[in-house]
Amino acid sequence: MDKLSEYQGVAGRFHVIRDEFREKVKTWKEEASAIDIKSVLSHQPAPQQQKEESKPEDYEHIFRKKNWGELVRVSAAVMGIEFSYAAETAFVSPTLLEIGIDHTRMTMVWALSPLVGFFLTPVLGSLSDKCNLKFGRRRPFILLLSVGILLGLLLVPNGKDLGKQLGDIYRDRSFNASSNNETLTDPTADHPWGVVFTILGTVLLDFDADACQSPSRAYLLDVTVPEDHARGLSTFTIMAGLGGFIGYAMGGFNWDITIIGKLLGGHVKAAFTLITVIFILCVIFTITSFAEIPLYVLNERMNLDTSFTNEIKTEDIVTEVPNKENGTPHQVTTPQSPESFQV
Repeated sequence: MDKLSEYQGVAGRFHVIRDEFREKVKTWKEEASAIDIKSVLSHQPAPQQQKEESKPEDYEHIFRKKNWGELVRVSAAVMGIEFSYAAETAFVSPTLLEIGIDHTRMTMVWALSPLVGFFLTPVLGSLSDKCNLKFGRRRPFILLLSVGILLGLLLVPNGKDLGKQLGDIYRDRSFNASSNNETLTDPTADHPWGVVFTILGTVLLDFDADACQSPSRAYLLDVTVPEDHARGLSTFTIMAGLGGFIGYAMGGFNWDITIIGKLLGGHVKAAFTLITVIFILCVIFTITSFAEIPLYVLNERMNLDTSFTNEIKTEDIVTEVPNKENGTPHQVTTPQSPESFQV
């Protein structure tokens, strides 16, 4: 080029600079086009844009062994569930009798929750297995059912007061001393809203507390390695028993003589309020422990593994076999069928 520019002078140098500039522009356009096409085909942003976006979630915590404290944290939700169970068992029946529901109808109220669970629990389990949310498969259902438990814990002790706000009328009960039979002067028809709210709270509390145990247990198994499953399930059972014991013990304490009982409106409301707070803390403690691997990530990994396995299965094997005539090795290609491999 230097010799050419010496012969052509200024014009020759101009043509050389122009050609070099055109070559650089052409190279830059090809590189930019390749990046754009690659990002479009893969439905992903360009590399520069990927750097600006948040990094993908790291799931290394799933594949390591958990210590005892971490297993306790994962199992905390079931402890809160057992707290709510204790409140339900201890206080729901007296509350139903207090608002005017007799013994026979009270038994039918208790039968509503198993009936609802018979139809809905398998559906919820199937939906949980197919849940494709980024939040995971189990934690969304733990949260959903926890909301139902929370509503039940609020409705059962406050159903009567809510009914009064909507016009329910309650009168004192009187007794017939001669026949020793109770004469109801406040029939249930005088306070239908209180009955509806209390029964609704009972069904929500009983059904959701029962159904929430399945995703809680599945969440424990999903975020732990197989070596931790035995210890994890043992911790799960211990936390459930501990929650039931403390829950019943709290109900057996006389809250009427305490400042909390006086502020919250009596023994039942104080016990339910404390159990509600404990339940919320336990659920938060569990769902913030470990991130789940979303279903779409598992499916992508499974598809990659399947395609890689199929590629290996169908790949031809090349071996060297010595020639019988002159002894020189030559290559022999053996096609492999998928049936010759077992995965």
